[in-house]
Amino acid sequence: MIHAESAMADSTMYVEDAGTLAPVADAATVQLAKIEHQMITATELYDLLDLALSGVRQLASGSFVEFWLHDPVDELDRHFDPVGVVSGKVRLLTDSFDLMNLYSEEPSWDRTPGGVYKDIELFENAETVEQSMLIPVEDQGVLVGSIHVANPRTLVMTDERQLEALQSFVAKVPLLINRLIEMNRIGDFVLLDPVTNVANRAGLIRDLEREINRARRNKRPPLVVVLRLSGLEHMNNLSQRHIQSRVLRGAASQIAAGLRDTDSVGRIGLNSFGIMVVDAPEESVPAIVTRWHQGLNGKMIDDGAGGMVELNVQRGFRLCSVEQLGSGDAVEIAAELLQEADNDVAAGDPSVATEADE
Repeated sequence: MIHAESAMADSTMYVEDAGTLAPVADAATVQLAKIEHQMITATELYDLLDLALSGVRQLASGSFVEFWLHDPVDELDRHFDPVGVVSGKVRLLTDSFDLMNLYSEEPSWDRTPGGVYKDIELFENAETVEQSMLIPVEDQGVLVGSIHVANPRTLVMTDERQLEALQSFVAKVPLLINRLIEMNRIGDFVLLDPVTNVANRAGLIRDLEREINRARRNKRPPLVVVLRLSGLEHMNNLSQRHIQSRVLRGAASQIAAGLRDTDSVGRIGLNSFGIMVVDAPEESVPAIVTRWHQGLNGKMIDDGAGGMVELNVQRGFRLCSVEQLGSGDAVEIAAELLQEADNDVAAGDPSVATEADE
């Protein structure tokens, strides 16, 4: 039950609980403490940002909240899972232009947001926004984002204590994001192949999962290529294993050299590599596969036993279909794509033949 002496005075509103009266402000503080604890223990960026938006809503109310973050090299985007519903809208900006246009050293209050933000897509239902508030998000003194609240409580800007509480909460967000990203980087070590220093099978599936989630937004399915090196199978003594490892490292390095930052390569089997190519046009797929095949196939290597071995490369590929993007768990889709391409190699599927082979 809520008691209110005045609809305009938050300090006079109370919540009745088990026969006692507690100020609404105290109840909000308890709820905010729970949110902050959940933020500290969050293991996914998506959950952390959702909690941050919930905390802002708890402190400022408002009909809608947008969180803008500068992400020039897609560092955050690759950790962001778009599936689900958050407490507001998160926008990752690769260009700082819009961000700097909205720059403010202190929280700012705008009673005519339509006039100020008419050239920037702020708030989906801008016609319902009578006033808005901007809170700058800084990390070590550098502007990294901004939070925008549509129709916040007037008291937030007029009560110094409430404004300080909001600023204090927002200041914690970039610190927790940095901590979470660093934890993810440490976790990435278990997804690395120790011989080649590229991703292992689990690591490549993780990268594919993230790219499939991203492709669900931009409708540009990733390409999966599998290359299997033949000729190393019988190099089993200690000296030969050393040579085998060196050849695998060289192959991984050569493949990686032809990739963009958004692409990925992983060692998925004893002598096999999987490659993820982002935004590959369907008509260019055969040429892409042929380039890697020709770069590795036919190389002569010392077998460590006084002879030479010719390195032969088998390959397969699959382009993720729009139907696959439509539904289903991204991890399962990623694993299925990789397995299908691997099966093509094992079966010698003629569909992987390219014009250069004919």
